[in-house]
Amino acid sequence: MTADDAFFVQLYESYYRQVYVYCRRRASADRVDDAVAETFLVGWKKIDEVPRSSDALPWLFAVAYRVLAHQWRGMSRRRRFEARLASLGASGPDQPEDFIVMRHESRQVLDAAGRLKSTDREILRLSLWEELSHSDIAVVLDINSDAVRQRLSRALQNLTREFDRLESRPTYAPAAERGGAW
Repeated sequence: MTADDAFFVQLYESYYRQVYVYCRRRASADRVDDAVAETFLVGWKKIDEVPRSSDALPWLFAVAYRVLAHQWRGMSRRRRFEARLASLGASGPDQPEDFIVMRHESRQVLDAAGRLKSTDREILRLSLWEELSHSDIAVVLDINSDAVRQRLSRALQNLTREFDRLESRPTYAPAAERGGAW
């Protein structure tokens, strides 16, 4: 065992409980273990930066604070996404059949997007996935905001057209031919 390994073991054994309590006071029960593990993972990766004194605990708390902040940002993004889906009338699948239909529709949207020109795909990604404003997209693509609006509108029209083409294709359902269910 190296000196760094021994120091890490001592760090973990000495401060695990305090880091756990710190995280438990600030995070939901289902996220505490992940936060503590990630905190000590950072400690392991940055073992040369960990103070070799009583300052080690505040250093670990600072890492835990950043880990928890990252979790909070992720949860906030998820809540905004779920709110956006709810505002569109979307909800999660209730029955297995709903999940199958939803998966099929998602696959068709991705297939339709794959048929678009790369410029259309990129502007859709920046707008819908990265949630950038038109002015931010303009900076990324080095075009003006009016061009962003036009390109985004065209990309959405092209996506709709490709999706409709895929929807109009006949589908093959072997179970239906046999008269049976899935």
